[in-house]
Amino acid sequence: MSEETPEAEGDSGSGKVFLVLGLLLGAGLGGGGGYYYFGGSGEEAAPEDVTEEVAPAEELIPITFERIAVPIYATRGTSRRYIGNYFLDLHVNVVGQEDQILVKRSLAQLQHAFISAITKGDLMREGSRTELDIDKAADLLKNKAAEVVGAGVVKSVTITKSMRIPH
Repeated sequence: MSEETPEAEGDSGSGKVFLVLGLLLGAGLGGGGGYYYFGGSGEEAAPEDVTEEVAPAEELIPITFERIAVPIYATRGTSRRYIGNYFLDLHVNVVGQEDQILVKRSLAQLQHAFISAITKGDLMREGSRTELDIDKAADLLKNKAAEVVGAGVVKSVTITKSMRIPH
């Protein structure tokens, strides 16, 4: 029995050491994580407060339109030949819940206006007649959205995906 007692005391002593080391390591990691998460000292927080007071950024609310077709035509002289489509996924970006509701109520009208504007307009790049000009398309669609829902409602139109499907 006397032989078992020293072994048990040795095991419990090393267990206590590991427990204390684990607690110290956990406290150190927790403190370091808190320092990283909350930004360190109060001196660094003062400039952040000043930038928040300057102007809060408008948070844009995207309304998604999927698979809007843009036809591609090859023009030679006076003839035009259909050669395929681009399919666009886009976001109509607004600010505020009222504008979001207005645009969502006008989804069918907007989609019809977008398709009408796309078929009448030339959205291809100047150098390449089969490459879509994303900026030109976004501007055209933003202007058309302003005609449908009113000026100032739509802040921007972002084309999130364009995929060319040849004929």
